[in-house]
This record gives sequence, C-alpha cells and structure tokens, in this order.
Amino acid sequence: MLRIYQLGSALSLLLLGVLFGGGFQTPAEKNGVVDINGLVEASNFGKGVKANLEKMRTAREDILSFLDTNRVLTIEQATQLRDLSLKPDRTPAESATLDALKSAVVATNKKWAELATKNPLTPEDRTLLQDYADRSQKISELGRSWVAVFTNDIDSWIAKQQTESNARAREAISTAAKAAGYTMIYDKSFAPYGANDLTADALTAMNAKP
Repeated sequence: MLRIYQLGSALSLLLLGVLFGGGFQTPAEKNGVVDINGLVEASNFGKGVKANLEKMRTAREDILSFLDTNRVLTIEQATQLRDLSLKPDRTPAESATLDALKSAVVATNKKWAELATKNPLTPEDRTLLQDYADRSQKISELGRSWVAVFTNDIDSWIAKQQTESNARAREAISTAAKAAGYTMIYDKSFAPYGANDLTADALTAMNAKP
C-alpha cells in the first residue's frame, strides 16, 4: 500500500541557526524567534498543501485497493481507472464513466468467483477462468509498478511544496521582522526559550500573500 505521509515531517523547514539578519543600521541588536513548522502548518498555504496531499494520497490508495480487490481488470480498464481517478476536475460524464467502469469490473470479479466454484466446467468456462487468471497476474504486476510511480509522484510534489513553503516562510518572517525592527530571527526549535515570538506576525504576513 502506498506510504502514508505526515505533513509535519514532510514540510519541515530545515533552517538551522540564524534565519534573518543584517541590513539594519540600529544601535543595538534586537532578536526574536519564530516557530517555523507551526507557521507553515497554520498558514493558509500549509493547510492547502495538507488538504491536497491527503487527496493525492487517498486517490492513489483507492486505485491500488480497487486493483487488489478486483484483479480481473484488463490493462486497458486499469489504465482508464487510473486516469479518471486522478483527474482533478472530472466532468459529470467522466465521473459516470468511472462509476460504470468500476461496476463492470466488480460484476466480472463476481463472475470469476462463481466460476471458481462451478462444477462441472464447460470448455468455455475453462477458457474464461484462464483468461481471468492471466489478468490477475498482470494486474498484480501493474499494481506493484504503480506503487513506485505513485510514491515518486508524491515525493516530487512534496519537494516542490517544501521549496515554496520555505520561500514563503522566509519572506513572511523577513516582512514581520523588518516591520518590528528586529535584526536577528531564530528558529524557535533551536531557541525554545527565546523572547519576542514573531510567529503570529509572520503568519499574518504569510497569509496576506495569495
């Protein structure tokens, strides 16, 4: 089954030490801290990433589960199932096609189960049973290959979101720090007892960006 991703670890911003500093002609250094992981997860962007990640994960796990339960699909049916299931904005007609496809596959799977207990079998029954067994083998192999493909898809998507969340967080922290006259901002995970927490101000700045 496709691996389960946890947003907290997937979007952790690996920023050590100083996050922001320099460029200010101030008489004294003014330090602050920001909870970066909390900032990203509480932001509108972070919530959107989490929701989209869950949709991606669920859609792919549903496909793999359907294949595993109904291994009597043809390769063409499996491909159509995948393409329609992963289409982000299906039309009503496409959703109807997907539902009809699933119903047809479930019916075929039921027929396979009935044939498996039928006695005696006609020559046509034996031919059909062999066809279903061949399909099952191919679908099992296809499912294993899709696990790797789906995992890579999500890994690539997460990497892009990490880059974007990193950039947005840095920009928001910089905006909040400049507005309050801070010269140095640290990740709160490395300065847990630091005063002057700017997380709320950075969150406001991050959410201000579309």
